[in-house]
Amino acid sequence: MATIDVDALREYLRDYYGTAMLAGFWPAVADLGELDALDGRELCERAEELGIDLRRFVVGE
Repeated sequence: MATIDVDALREYLRDYYGTAMLAGFWPAVADLGELDALDGRELCERAEELGIDLRRFVVGE
């Protein structure tokens, strides 16, 4: 099992949702607001649901 840099992933998702919000997709505001409450596993699951390749955030390989 790989180790994921969840801080970098969280920051990436903030940018992802922020961009969506600025593009007019206002429901992204709710998703952006809950990012800080997600633990590492939930954060990874959310990223996978969005089609984000978690290999970009692997550390120590």
